[in-house]
Order: sequence, then C-alpha cells, then structure tokens
Amino acid sequence: MLKLNNISFQDNHTKIGYEYEVSKSISSYFNEDKPFYVHYDKNIKNTPKSIAVIPFLANIMPISWFVGFDVYIDEIDETFYNSLQTLKKQFQKYHPNKEIKGTLHYTKLISNEIKGDGTSLLFSGGLDSFDSLTRHYHKDPYLFSIHGADVEIKDTKRWEEFKQFNRAEKILNQDRLFYIESNLREFYTYKVDLLVDHLGWWGAVQHGMALIGVLAPMSYKFGITNVNIAASATNEITYSWGSSPYIDENMKWANTTVTHEGYQFKRTDKTDHVVKFINDTGYRLTLRVCYADERTGANCNTCHKCQRTALSIILSGANPNDYGFNLPDNFYDLIFRNFGEDCIMTTGIKYQWACIQDKARSVDSFFILKDEEKEKAAIQKFIDLNLDDIVNKNESQVKENKKRKFILKNKFPFLYKVYQKIKSL
Repeated sequence: MLKLNNISFQDNHTKIGYEYEVSKSISSYFNEDKPFYVHYDKNIKNTPKSIAVIPFLANIMPISWFVGFDVYIDEIDETFYNSLQTLKKQFQKYHPNKEIKGTLHYTKLISNEIKGDGTSLLFSGGLDSFDSLTRHYHKDPYLFSIHGADVEIKDTKRWEEFKQFNRAEKILNQDRLFYIESNLREFYTYKVDLLVDHLGWWGAVQHGMALIGVLAPMSYKFGITNVNIAASATNEITYSWGSSPYIDENMKWANTTVTHEGYQFKRTDKTDHVVKFINDTGYRLTLRVCYADERTGANCNTCHKCQRTALSIILSGANPNDYGFNLPDNFYDLIFRNFGEDCIMTTGIKYQWACIQDKARSVDSFFILKDEEKEKAAIQKFIDLNLDDIVNKNESQVKENKKRKFILKNKFPFLYKVYQKIKSL
C-alpha cells in the first residue's frame, strides 16, 4: 500500500509537499529521495486539502492501478473521487491485456465549489497550444506552463529560454501567464516505465492526468472552472494515449469542466488556423515544437517534428522562418531521409506524415523557400510516397533494442556511461 501521511504548504505557501510511505513490496517503483511536490509561482495557502491532494493523486493513482496496490488518504474532493472511478475503467479499456486494480481509501469526502467562471489553457508554446489559444483568445485565458514535463527540472537553461520566448510573445497576456514546477516525471523509478509496452508511461498513461491535476490549486485560487488542454491527435488515432477526451474530460473536481481542445482538427488544420490568425491580426509568434538538445534557437529545425511542422506551414502558404524556424538549405533532403531503407516508422508517425500528404494533395500552391522548380518536384515526390510500405518495418527489433538500452541506462547507469564512451571512440 501507499499511505499519504501529510500535505504541507511550504516556501511561503507556494509549494505543496506530500509526505507518504510505501510498503516494501512496491518501494522499487518510487524514488525515496525525490518525493512528489508541486511548486507554484503564486501563494496558494487557502487551497482546501481536499483540492490540494489532487495533483498527488493524479500522478499516483495510475501507478496504483497498473501495479495493483491500495492508496490511503485523509480527504478528497467528491467530484474528483468519482472521476477517478471513471478514469480507472477507461484505462482498463485502453489496456485490455492488463489487470487494472488498486483501490483508493479515504476518510472524508468533501463537496467543494469554485467561485468564478475563468478559463485556462495549458501552454507549451507549441502548435497545439497556440492553435487552442486562437479559439480562446477573446476570453483572455489563464496560461499555465509546467517545468518538469517537457523540460527537466535540472535543465534551468532550457526553462529560462522558454520563459524568455514567452516574455517576447506580444500575443500573450503576461499578467495571466504562470509557471508551475513539479517533479512529476522524477518521483518514480524506471520500473514504472516497464508497466506498459514499449516504455511509454508518460505518453501512454500519465501526462493527461498529471498536467491537468497540478492545476487544481490554481483553479481554486483564480476561480477557474473551464480548463483546456490542447489535443495532440484526432479521433482517427486508435492506439492508447494518455491524453484524449476519454481521459482529460473525465478529470474533474468541484464544479470544473475540462475540455480536450481541438480534437476535431488535424495538425495541418491547426497550422491553417494559426496562419490565418496571424494574417488577420498582424501579430507575430514563435512556435516551439521541439526540445532537442542541439537546438540553439526556438527549434532545432532538423528533427522530424520540426520538419513536419515547417512543411505544414509551407503548405499553408506561409514562410516557416516567420514562425520560429531557421530552415537549412537541404530541408527537403532531410525530409526524404525519414523514408529511406533504414528508417523506422511507427503507425503514429505514419499518420502524421499522411495528414501532410493529404494537405499537399489539396493545395494548388505553397510557399517557395528558394527554388520553385525543385521544390515543386520535391512536393510531388512526397505526395507519391507509399507510407504503407514503410510503416512498422523492423519495428519489433527496434523496440526490443530500445527496451534493452533503457534497462541498462536506468538499472546500471555506470555501465551505460562506459558503453556510451566506448561507442563514441
């Protein structure tokens, strides 16, 4: 079992610390020296403990369900407790081959009410969140960015760059932009990643509940009853994912509602929306779509995610270099490297490229970077690609190698460093 012994407000009531103990049989799933916490940039001392427990449970309960241990707490918001029962059933549907068990025990069930009608949006600075912002811009939403999700807590350099980009965005209301720090990817060990196939705990299970859950104290402080999280996929995606309408919109507490925003739109549709918004308003913005270590500006400009976003902007008739990119001269050559003999393409990645193929087929013109003749030929070559011949090629072997490497890296970090050093010689 896991027992939550105390919730404390620290650092002038800006940080929530959670003191908990775990049974020896499940202790290997948790980093004892990194207990879960959430640090806000505002005082949240008036948060009821039945609300303050939500960030903790939003991250703990999925582990409880997949491992199969019980969790004991003092009090919990009634709406959120009921939501957890629905979410547990949803994960069983997503993972029919797993036995989803583990029970939450409480002493008090509290009925809370948040006074207000504020709107909020989780904001990463990427295409999905900017697209959602265009639809809620007139509501002047509260924007929340979370350090510890895409950027590691120890990576203060990247996080400060992220905040600098936000400060430079005239489209953002700086008075409604807030930062939250949480070790939501560090309080557990690598064994949690092994609970799901192919190591995808954060993506396949955790991130929707985790990101939404840490907002609960801020929603109480600011009177926010409408929470939005930008969709990263559409209903055409059938594989399990930790953020979907069936997960996010069942995350509720008090009288709040959560919207999995933009689920009806493909990524190419979102690009069209953002380009139109910029053309209509005259604003400029910098999309930040990747967190590659080698990037020196907003984006690395070479990874497949940068390539797909930049190509979508081109097909929307705009210059990617006006949206935070600095494309290399061999941009189209880089695109075709994704489809070579040695490439590995999952079903999810294939879907992303197929959406752009559909967009390319539908447009009569697109933005020319330098050489119209060569770029038209490249677009036609891209349209003619048969992605079904590429998807899942060698996938099982690659995934097995990835799993082996992951275990070596986390279970035997010293040996992994030696291996990396030998490999670089």
